[in-house]
Amino acid sequence: MCRGVGVSNNGWCGSIVKNFGVLGLAAVLAVGLAACAERLGDAPKLTLEPGGGFKAEVQAGVKTSLKIPDRVSSDAALIEGDLTLENNAGDIVIVSVPRPCDIYDWVIRDAGGKVVMARGQIECVEQPATKSLAPGALSERISIYLMPRVLNGGQRYVVDYRFWGQPARAEFTAR
Repeated sequence: MCRGVGVSNNGWCGSIVKNFGVLGLAAVLAVGLAACAERLGDAPKLTLEPGGGFKAEVQAGVKTSLKIPDRVSSDAALIEGDLTLENNAGDIVIVSVPRPCDIYDWVIRDAGGKVVMARGQIECVEQPATKSLAPGALSERISIYLMPRVLNGGQRYVVDYRFWGQPARAEFTAR
């Protein structure tokens, strides 16, 4: 018997909302999670092109180079390298990318061309970014952070990198 109510309610007291609130919340969360899980199946797959598929737009007179170690530990957490964007055009050149997040973009492929890892997609303002590149070289030290156990010892890999949309390529062997 519920106190002060006078009706037993099969041993339950109070409103059904109070009594089943936790279960109701759990049911709503389960339905929401199922809907999200269904949508996760539609998540974008790993693309063959870094940056969600935008193509490198090679500018005449501009060359990009990437220098990384020839050998990288198969359990490395990152690959460090030197990236150089060189303007040999003799005048200012404008380089651009579709979004500011695409200034640094990369993908790692195995010797067969299969994508092993790519820079993760990130939320970004959908607005082109441009840079005026004076004659000479712009150099930067970069780090490519790796997922655990993504490299296999003894295998050869290729890093395709784009800096301000300009392509560079370097190769290494995992040891």
